[in-house]
Amino acid sequence: MGSRAADPTPTGFDPGDDAFFEQALPLLAARAADALRVAHEARALAEARGDALGVVRALLLEGMAHDALGHAERDAVLADALARAQELAEPITLIRATNSQMVVDIYHGRYADALWRGQSMLGLAHALRRNDLLWRLSINLGTALSMIGEFELAIQMFAECLGLVGGSGAAARQQRLRTVNNLAMAWLGVARAPSNEADPTAVRHALQRARQLAESACEGALAEPHGALRAGSLDTLVGVLLEDGDAAQAMDWVRRVGAASAAHFAPGTVTWGTYALAQSRAELALPGADLAAILRRLREIEALPGPRFRGGEMHAALNQCLAEALARAGQHREALAYHRRWLQFEAKTQSLLAREHAMAVRRTLDSLRGETEEFITHDLRNPLGAALLQMDTVPTEALAADEREALGQARRAVQRAFDTAEHYLAIVRMRNLRRADLNRIDLAELVDDVGERLAPPAGAGVRLERELDWGLEVRGDRISLLMALTQLLRNALRHAPPGSAVSWSLAAQPGLAVLTVADAGPGLDPAMRQRLLSPIGTAESQRGRGLGLTMIAKVAQLHDAPVVVAGAGGRGTRITIRFPLADAAG
Repeated sequence: MGSRAADPTPTGFDPGDDAFFEQALPLLAARAADALRVAHEARALAEARGDALGVVRALLLEGMAHDALGHAERDAVLADALARAQELAEPITLIRATNSQMVVDIYHGRYADALWRGQSMLGLAHALRRNDLLWRLSINLGTALSMIGEFELAIQMFAECLGLVGGSGAAARQQRLRTVNNLAMAWLGVARAPSNEADPTAVRHALQRARQLAESACEGALAEPHGALRAGSLDTLVGVLLEDGDAAQAMDWVRRVGAASAAHFAPGTVTWGTYALAQSRAELALPGADLAAILRRLREIEALPGPRFRGGEMHAALNQCLAEALARAGQHREALAYHRRWLQFEAKTQSLLAREHAMAVRRTLDSLRGETEEFITHDLRNPLGAALLQMDTVPTEALAADEREALGQARRAVQRAFDTAEHYLAIVRMRNLRRADLNRIDLAELVDDVGERLAPPAGAGVRLERELDWGLEVRGDRISLLMALTQLLRNALRHAPPGSAVSWSLAAQPGLAVLTVADAGPGLDPAMRQRLLSPIGTAESQRGRGLGLTMIAKVAQLHDAPVVVAGAGGRGTRITIRFPLADAAG
């Protein structure tokens, strides 16, 4: 719990109190300028106390107030808040700071960053069982998904948001309305998606759904004393109605919201600008528009301070409206300039969305690989290793022959599962490693170590013949090389017939260290040779579908070492890997 080492601010808000945000948010929604003043007072109080957590809380409120007022200071203040929150690592404040930074990322088109931030905090928010924090994270995640064109995923996210909102107070009602409004925008995105152009039924359904949701959100917003909520809901509804070809209904909603919200839409504010732009869009879609009045209004919006109408979709819509109004007023040269700005924005946006979508997909896959690696390591590999150790300690002398056979079969099955987990982890490790991570390694020492550990004892059915040139250094990853070499030699020893020898050699060639392993086993037919280095190929028998040789191939690829497989059915197998020497590789 927060402390109260000194009196609260003159307005009664104490940044040392855990309920600081719950107390300040209604003020932020109703009077953002007053909230900014409270934030400044709260920060001064927290700094005087030496309350680092209170300073972060005050900075977050300050940044949110700057955002509501359209001030450019928002970005720097929220970045400062996030940096301080990360140092403190207090969970609730860290999630709040992350949420605020996600808003900034989305505004600046950094959608992949917003998705990454939100996903990284979801587990913590779930653990805290704070639905209010989960709701804000999910709203921002859904918005980022919508912006990169993943409308179906966004709809699912927003639907989950509705289930996170509890209670019947003003905050809960406004959260529901904002969620419904976002759902409407996502359905509008579905209707506009190029993939649905050839399916008028799907477009019609999406538009109907968007219209129902947008009208519901706008109707509900009129019952709330929240200017930003009213203006934002109206903006969405006007966009949906114009897309649906119903400009008259859009204008009716503009008049209705305007008549009910004069006290909330003070000229020169962000909420007024949002409302005025929606009004202008609706008027331009109707015949007989007063172009002079529309142009005056659009010029006033263009002159608004702060970032809200300087970039993003609001800026694009403003340029498009100005281009259309100027052209219809006969001012073609200036209209052409605004039209060019709008086209440039659209082209830049398409390029940005493609980049951000690719980045988001890549980060999601990396995250999934990390989760899978953790599962394989902690939930599968470690218990399998423990089971092998337990099996090795079972005294077999007292067991009957059939019991020993059953134990042996069980151990071999567990060993195969353990090996599969090992191989998969190695492959994941390969995907995460970069050439910059490679270090200078004595390959001869590694090859000798593997041969020493796996060499059959004297008198065994298979001999290991070793021949090494020493002092051959390569640039590599020691762990992955050790795993690959072990698997390579183990395969050869496993398939060598009794009485035969396996050759294990490392030879120096100009600029290369050439590793060769050869056995006199059953060999590989051409089809199996082609499958050798694929995810379903293996050096096991035809029924095998392991990952061992795929892991070897991945290691070789990382080290720029070509792999050659030779030998025909019945005449054994020879595998050669040519590693570039460290000096030759630079």
